[in-house]
Amino acid sequence: MAAGRPEGAGKITFSNAAEQLLDNGYEPIPVKPGQKAPALSRWTSVVIDEAAIETWRVRHSSCGVGLRTGHLIGIDIDILGPDRAHAAQTLAMERFGETLVRVGRWPKHLLLYRTDTPFTKMKAGQVEILGLGQQFVAFGLHPGTGRQYSWPLGETPLEVPLSDLPVIDQTAAAAFLAEIGPTDHQLNASSGAGRRRKAAGSGDPVRDAQGRITDGRDAWLSQIAFHAVQDVLEAGDVPDVNQLAVQVWQRFAGSSDLSRPKQDGARAYDFSDAARKVQDKLRLARDGRLPPRDTTTQEPEYEAPTLSVEDGRAQLAALLHTFCEQVQVWHQGGGDRLPALGIRATVGLGKSRVARDNLISLAADLRAQGLPHRILVFTASHALAEETAASWQAAGANVAVLRGYERNDPISGAPMCRDLDAVRAALASAQKVRESACSGANGAKCQFFDGCLKQRNLRDVAAADVVVAPYDALFSGLAFERDDVALLMVDEGCWARALEQLSGVFVENIPDELIAGMGGDQIGRGPVGAMADLMVFRGKVAAALVANGPGPVSRTALQEADLTVDDCQRAAQLERWRLRDAKLYPGMPTAERRNAFRIAAGNARILLLAALWQSLANLLASSNEASGQLLIKEPDASGRHEVTLRRVRGLHESLRGKPVLHLDATMRPAIVQRILPDLEADLIDVAAPHMQVRMVSGSFGKSMLCPASGLVPEEAARRANRLQECVEYVQWHARRVFPGRVLVVTYKSIEAAFADIPNVEVAHFNAIAGLDCYNDVGLLISIGRPLPPSQELEALTGAYFGHVPQGRYRRDVAGIRMRSGQNRSLGVLRHEDELAETLRAAICDDELIQVIGRGRGVNRTIQNPLEVHVLSDVVLPLVYDRLTTWDVERPDVLQRMLLAGVAVDSPADAAALHSQLFKNGHQAKMAFERGGFKAQNPMNSSYREMCLKSAAYKRAGRGRGWQRAMWIDGDAATARQRLEAALGDLALWQPE
Repeated sequence: MAAGRPEGAGKITFSNAAEQLLDNGYEPIPVKPGQKAPALSRWTSVVIDEAAIETWRVRHSSCGVGLRTGHLIGIDIDILGPDRAHAAQTLAMERFGETLVRVGRWPKHLLLYRTDTPFTKMKAGQVEILGLGQQFVAFGLHPGTGRQYSWPLGETPLEVPLSDLPVIDQTAAAAFLAEIGPTDHQLNASSGAGRRRKAAGSGDPVRDAQGRITDGRDAWLSQIAFHAVQDVLEAGDVPDVNQLAVQVWQRFAGSSDLSRPKQDGARAYDFSDAARKVQDKLRLARDGRLPPRDTTTQEPEYEAPTLSVEDGRAQLAALLHTFCEQVQVWHQGGGDRLPALGIRATVGLGKSRVARDNLISLAADLRAQGLPHRILVFTASHALAEETAASWQAAGANVAVLRGYERNDPISGAPMCRDLDAVRAALASAQKVRESACSGANGAKCQFFDGCLKQRNLRDVAAADVVVAPYDALFSGLAFERDDVALLMVDEGCWARALEQLSGVFVENIPDELIAGMGGDQIGRGPVGAMADLMVFRGKVAAALVANGPGPVSRTALQEADLTVDDCQRAAQLERWRLRDAKLYPGMPTAERRNAFRIAAGNARILLLAALWQSLANLLASSNEASGQLLIKEPDASGRHEVTLRRVRGLHESLRGKPVLHLDATMRPAIVQRILPDLEADLIDVAAPHMQVRMVSGSFGKSMLCPASGLVPEEAARRANRLQECVEYVQWHARRVFPGRVLVVTYKSIEAAFADIPNVEVAHFNAIAGLDCYNDVGLLISIGRPLPPSQELEALTGAYFGHVPQGRYRRDVAGIRMRSGQNRSLGVLRHEDELAETLRAAICDDELIQVIGRGRGVNRTIQNPLEVHVLSDVVLPLVYDRLTTWDVERPDVLQRMLLAGVAVDSPADAAALHSQLFKNGHQAKMAFERGGFKAQNPMNSSYREMCLKSAAYKRAGRGRGWQRAMWIDGDAATARQRLEAALGDLALWQPE
């Protein structure tokens, strides 16, 4: 209570309140009794002064009181969930300060603030910020509850002048909406008449068509009492049971259907029920058992980098110098530990260049001492390998690129190998390709050997001091005549390429797999006992997998089938005993090749079965109840169940035991150590003070933007509209920074939508790591995120960690750090399983870090800053300059007209000028109103960071008023020509 005014503020009418409100700096307007609509016809543009108030007090004396917004700002929290409504209110007061609060139907709230620079309405979900062209009811009857609007904190605009309200601006308002995130639309949609009824206590309360609670009323009353008591306790006031009960009963009666009796009897709800609930909550509070309201801002899980780029480079150089010394000592026979260093350094720090300089010097020292000196460098792709090799060559190294058999020569385009069938047969039989398909020990050679590009490449590799190869070579190995490798350098993350999937075995067919071949070439005449053992093992595992059913293979199912670790390892050994010598040799005649290739295919099948048995043995030897690597699929059309084995390949045996240097801007040790187990990681995190980061929160997933087959027309149109909005967003900002370069990174399937925008270059996720050609872009825009589907993520978790994830994707709140020093919160999607979440972050978040790194933010200066826009609900370990939401940033009607050439403030003229945007004048008028462009809202010459040119014009004919035209490019004469082409000759034209 304040100034003797109760919570309901009494019955206040326009007649007795308007004058005081005007004196306090507000703009009062009469509101129809019991409604929310103003009683004036042109209330948005009318001048509100003492004369107008005197006139309206006579004409509308019994009306309620509305307050027009503009310099006054109303944050309308239209949320029916008490916890979320309270959280939104608390966050607003944390961000902008304590202020007046108005309540119509609890738990909805409206908070009052002011602004020095008025802005139009902003909205995200069920939270709306009322600005220019809006109003709200301050005093009067609520049309839903039939009760007076209340001011629960006591003070009202009658006591508190506008000038005493806390100040808010448009940027801060947008950040607040982004923090609020998507509100619970189900709760707010629950007032629909067709909502399915749910039993009380089963979840959200059920509402009728008027929004009143019909089921779940007791839980609703308890929630009201909980929040009323918490309000008093948090304010530090002494609780008054009767006063609290009155407040709770009023809120309950105004929001619930009281026509039906209580569920447990014939008695209806009354005041005593509210009093009892209040007493229960106060008793819990006295006993210290009243749960808290969790409304604190989430603390960021990362620290803002403070290291300067100069100090970061010095630290990087010191780490690499020490590592090279350790490698040299190790090759000299000293040192007990194999040198294996991982450096996670900020993109743009120059880690590849500094490493290259240090390693070239190391190789020279090792060569001079007659020690192994060859450097093997592994990159993400063949294309990047060529680029990397050029850098090493420019630094003075003797370098060659290892090109795969199935590649084409980068210069001529000719195939590296012209007998790939022989190569594939050798690989299927796990035989050495060179001896089996290229040049044998007996002098036999492939018919293409002498002119073979692959052989030339192998000779270049053999003579090179530095060999650059794609990641796949880490797992397939490199063949050298002598072991002179000094170390392996892995540039950027290689873990995703280590995944291997084996399939093609069906549960029902396991007992019928071939048994012949044991004992070498005596087909069908192998040891009878071994054949019998293998048949028994196969029968057991088939029974176990049938009993297991679709899903991860469980240890219990194997044990109940009486299978042991020794059984499975013995079965793997017996399968491998079936391997036959395909007798492959270079230049085989066609007839021999057919038989050899058939044997090679059989060997590949044998190795697949052996791998399956070994994986089963690993499961039985572990403490896991189920294998994340072995999965039985749902039955196919024939009713069979396929078994798939997904596992991580380790380093090839030819590369093991070598020193390792791993450079990766987003290294996650828990993942990379599955491939490089001895790696020790160091972190160098550098600040980027001249990289300005804007986070635009909203829905930018594939299901929002990307076309797909089989979509219903409405869904296809929705995606196309959202994609078009993103295209227009890019067009707008590309115009703003012109002629600076702009890089857009998004999903591969929608790249083409941005391809023809001037000064814009486009790339897609998972194809930009290591690229250095965008280091001078002025603006980098990332749209979306490479988020794997839940099922795929869980399968990957099983493959990498042998772990069956528990849980699912869920909405969470994460903290971010602002350059202002404040912490903010943002809604994100995470997986409940810790290991699955580690992989999700590596796939999704780390890719966005790589995307942003293309702009080399750490290298920017005040003369060439980098601007980054991240359109996605993902929290990255960055310092953010601006937090906003798509509902605020999406292109509006004015931007769309400007992008089309020229904008006007007349809906009728806009319809004639832009027929591609508006079907008619009515549609244009509605679009103007949705965008907040009403008669009293001038379109500014500076709009959304863009400077506009403008002119006033008047069309020919009687009764025509002055209108305004705005444009970005060209002169006034060109703009006039555009208007006259659509509107006819103009009577007057005055450039501004």
